[in-house]
Amino acid sequence: MWGDCQYLVVSVFQSRYLHSSQSLRIFYFMMTQSSRRYWWALLMADLLALGVSLYLTILHFQVLRIGFTGKSVCNISAYFNCDLVLMSRLSTIGTLPLAGIGLLFYIYLLGAIFYSRMASEALKQILTLPFLLVCLACLFSIFLAFVSMFQIHSFCLFCTSLYLLNILLFFFLKGTANFKPGAFMNLFKIIDWKKSLIYFGSVFLIGGIILHANHKIFAQEITDQMADRYIQNYFRQPIEKIDPAGRPFWGNPNAKIVIAEFSDFECPYCKLAAFNIIPRIEDYKDKVKLVFFNYPLDKACNPHMPRELHERSCAVAYAVHCADLQGKFWEYNEDAFDRQPSFKDAALLSIAKKLKLDLNQFQACLQDEATKQYILMDIEQGDQAKVQGTPTIFVNGRIFSEWTSKKIFHKLLNKLLLN
Repeated sequence: MWGDCQYLVVSVFQSRYLHSSQSLRIFYFMMTQSSRRYWWALLMADLLALGVSLYLTILHFQVLRIGFTGKSVCNISAYFNCDLVLMSRLSTIGTLPLAGIGLLFYIYLLGAIFYSRMASEALKQILTLPFLLVCLACLFSIFLAFVSMFQIHSFCLFCTSLYLLNILLFFFLKGTANFKPGAFMNLFKIIDWKKSLIYFGSVFLIGGIILHANHKIFAQEITDQMADRYIQNYFRQPIEKIDPAGRPFWGNPNAKIVIAEFSDFECPYCKLAAFNIIPRIEDYKDKVKLVFFNYPLDKACNPHMPRELHERSCAVAYAVHCADLQGKFWEYNEDAFDRQPSFKDAALLSIAKKLKLDLNQFQACLQDEATKQYILMDIEQGDQAKVQGTPTIFVNGRIFSEWTSKKIFHKLLNKLLLN
């Protein structure tokens, strides 16, 4: 690019030795070459953005259908976690996921990019509305980044990549159509509003209908009447006494709402709970306290098991407790569920190595009688609370079996917060 500019400058200085029309042809050729390079960069950036938004949209509908079945690609830590961001209340507008709206926008932009190449004489007129919309997308990206940082307290790496791609799209569109910085208001005068709005409206109307229809298919929506009936049944139940003291928790330690989760690391439904409960209640992080209790369905540590069901769940419970003593409970918890059902000693040790635990302390803890007594106390609390299987979720001492429904979960939490 810099070489082209040097060549252009030299050409202009040499123009006194050339015919004026020849100088103009050189200038036009150089501008055309520059515009083409920007056009190809614009196309590549839009295709990348389209691919990322398509992945996030597919992930959104998968979560609606079955929830998270493990750690997603960018569930790296509590701070870089797509799962928490995707389950936030700000990840959708009505029934439309923001990722899906982004997908429609990049499809719209792709059509405008190709059309501008076919009708190059009207390139600026074609790309003006897309340019203005990309400006809005950049502002919206700044807003979403602010929300991720200060409200959700987690970043989605894929979402962040879209924010950066929006900025690149701004510069590449500006270069392709040679938009001048000082002539922003004049852009509104050169748009063919009729054609531009018909195309824009067609893409978003058809795409919006498809996204809404998919939401209806995958969400398996519960009516307000059904939700109210579930909540009424919840309040009819007796309150069981559960002591959360000394147990690992997530959220506000002084919250008025305490969610107790009794879980078994070899239970497949417990795996769903492990990867879905926290994302579903992320918006209530400052208002609830989620407490984890072990209830292994394993005769090795559970004296109330009439027969062997899970052969390694006690061993995993010991390992997770030992990780908790080194401040790594939730990290080990997630990795253990993610490896289900591969729970040989070597696998449990490899998780400890990955989390950089003190291995001597970890292995000594596994053999410590105090560790077994800790898990046994969890089991006893579960038996006193009449736990019949796993996962069993209690909200303020009452069993809450509808934790799989984000709508019912939120409605119950809102009701409890008002009381």
